[in-house]
Amino acid sequence: MDTKISDVGTAATQAAREIRRRIISGAYPSGMRLHQENIAAELGVSRSPVREAFRQLEAEGLVILTSQKGGKVAPIRAEEVVELFELRLLIEPHLLALAVPNFTDADVAAAEKIIAEMDGIDVAQWAEANWRLHMAFYEPARRPTTTRQLERIHSGIDRYLRMQITLTEGRDRAHTDHKAILSACRNHDAELAVALLRSHILAAARAFVPAG
Repeated sequence: MDTKISDVGTAATQAAREIRRRIISGAYPSGMRLHQENIAAELGVSRSPVREAFRQLEAEGLVILTSQKGGKVAPIRAEEVVELFELRLLIEPHLLALAVPNFTDADVAAAEKIIAEMDGIDVAQWAEANWRLHMAFYEPARRPTTTRQLERIHSGIDRYLRMQITLTEGRDRAHTDHKAILSACRNHDAELAVALLRSHILAAARAFVPAG
């Protein structure tokens, strides 16, 4: 953890980004105490931007403030997982249905490049690549406001996804799903693409909250 931040004007934003990355990657596990002084020293900034970063991450549900000088990584709650996946099921199939008719060879190539990158990628980098791939699927829908809202949902769910893909079968299933979804997009088969996507999201949800 040797990331340094030098631009004072954006120190709080960059600190929030780095702390968020560490939480999502599991470097800062659920319940871990976060001390302003220690993190400020690691990032090469004063405590003020770290304090502001904590407030931002508290609003995102990633950090719980415990005092003026620190906080802790928010615990993973089953009910939160359920709600986040419900939102995904509402938004993502809608975006994909709009996107598929507009898919071009360039869109297919962009998604193929990310899928190839994800083949054997380190677990800590998988969630970020997964978001870029889903964005590649939905970009042809041309719904920037909706995708911005979806990005917030994915930010909240990334650390749960990381738990899933630490299991080989979870990672292999996701990789297979992504290829099948892209194939349907390439063939402009919106109905199949949406059905595959819904199955993909539901499978990920069941990994955290088993049915019954």
